[in-house]
This record gives sequence, C-alpha cells and structure tokens, in this order.
Amino acid sequence: MLTTIIIPCYNVENYIEECVHSAFEQTHPHIEVICIDNNSTDNTWQKLETLKKQYPQLIIDKESKPGAPAARNRGLKHSKGEWLQFLDADDLLLTSKIDHQVKLIQQQDDVCFIAAACFKRDIHGKDNTSIPHPDNPFKSLFATNLGNTCANLWNRKYIETIGGWDETLKSSQEADLMFRLLQVNRKVVFDILPLTVIRERPEGQISTKNPQENWERYFNKRVEILEWLKDNDSSVYETHKEFFDDSLFGILKIISMQKPDGLAAANKLYRTHFIDKYRPSPNQSHSTKPYLLLYKALGFKGAERVRRILGE
Repeated sequence: MLTTIIIPCYNVENYIEECVHSAFEQTHPHIEVICIDNNSTDNTWQKLETLKKQYPQLIIDKESKPGAPAARNRGLKHSKGEWLQFLDADDLLLTSKIDHQVKLIQQQDDVCFIAAACFKRDIHGKDNTSIPHPDNPFKSLFATNLGNTCANLWNRKYIETIGGWDETLKSSQEADLMFRLLQVNRKVVFDILPLTVIRERPEGQISTKNPQENWERYFNKRVEILEWLKDNDSSVYETHKEFFDDSLFGILKIISMQKPDGLAAANKLYRTHFIDKYRPSPNQSHSTKPYLLLYKALGFKGAERVRRILGE
C-alpha cells in the first residue's frame, strides 16, 4: 500500500535534513516523499536540492501561496499514495510509524483516518506524550483529542472528496479538515502508540501567530461543529451538550485573558453563543468554586474583571 509523505517547508534549514531522513528510514517498503518549499528566505531550498541528490526519488517543488495548507495541497497534487502522511518539516517519524499504521488500516474497512498519539518535544528536548481519547469522534475533535496533522494517517480518497486543506484559514486548519472529513465518514481508528515526534521551535512557523485571533477561530470552529450536529446528529449534540457548553466556556476564559482586548472579544462571543445564561455542569473542571460564585453574582464579564484584578 503506497503511502505518500508530504512535507511543507518554510525556513527549516536546521530541521529538514533530519525530517527527510526520518521519512526515508521508514520500515514500510512502499513510500514516496514530497517536499514543498513555501517561500523560504533561508537555505531551505538549497538543502532540498542536496537531499534530492542523496535521495533521487525525493520530489521537491515550490508553492508561492503562503501557508502550510497551500503547501500541503501542492504536495497532494504530486502524490500517488492511497494514504497520506502530512509531516511538518521540524517533526520526525519513528521508523515503524507508517508500517504500524498501515497494518491497523488493513484490519478495518473504509477507514477515514487514523487518530494517533505522539511525543511533543519542547525546546529543551523534554518529551510529553499526547494520546487521543477514544470516544465519539466529534466529541474527541471538540476537545482537541483526535490526534493531529502529523501523528495521524489520512485516507487520500476522503481528503480529495472534501477538496483538501482550506487555504483561507490562518489557524484551526487541522480541526477544520477533520470536521469536514467526519461529515462524510466518521469511521476513525484510534492509535495510542506514539510514533511521531512533534518538535517545538521558537520561530519560523508557516502559519501566522496571533493568540487572540487564533483562540477566537478555535472557538468559532467549535460553534460551527455544534451547529452542524444540531442539524445532522442531534442525538450526539444532546448527549454531550453539557460537555460542549463547559468546553466553550473554558475557551472564553482563555480568550478573555488575551491582550489587548480579549475581555471585550470574549464577552461578545459569550453573549452571542450563550443566549441563555450558562450554567456550569457538575463535571466542569475549568472553574473554581469561588469563581463560580463570582460568575453567579456578577455574570461573565464581571467575574472575568475580578479574575484579571486578582491575576488568577
């Protein structure tokens, strides 16, 4: 089963060699590797040309439209694999990653994608394990527990069905992709064995970083998921409504702490989504009892103002 590894590259001259080596060191015998340079201003392209001399089968190309989604879509056009491994250029695959997951696929019928565990390595080299939560896939997606871009393995058929990555999004591209996939096929295999290393680096990411805007998009994407569930699978929505509302409220608390105007943005989203006043469920875990008393007495905006003053 041919699997294509697609690597978008932006200013990764210090990472790309190790990344490409990890791709070609896979024990699975049927792979192709594609690297797409995305407007790098360092020596990334020169490194790719050198790597192609070492690995003649390596496919390299350029994409001028900025953003990892555009680079991945460019790689998709070159690819021939039945299954797709999207790999960021600063991340690594352990040697058995593809082989292990292909064997999981062969045990199932018509899988949309594998939601997999990974190691998350910080800038100091410390690894933490991130494991997806086997549950209803919409609930897992809502809680960011459905694997991630590089740990997962993707069925090409369904990636093409939904038209690939949305190149207009500046963040939440991963959640958007999985949401659109689940709308056409929600059969997901959960893989709790971490065989991907996601490495943190301080700068040079393809996607634009703006914490408040990113969190607002994160919130709005989850509201979009809920609206779809209301119309298309009300049983899932009703079964997990308390969980969904508690999660959204927790996101709003994060947005409210962003500078310069996070509180105003969070309060606007709160009033838009929680038409009726939010009532925390007994299972919520993001708020202390004192905070909930403040919320009950002062409302969301008042409770958040006090929280800011107290620095909590």
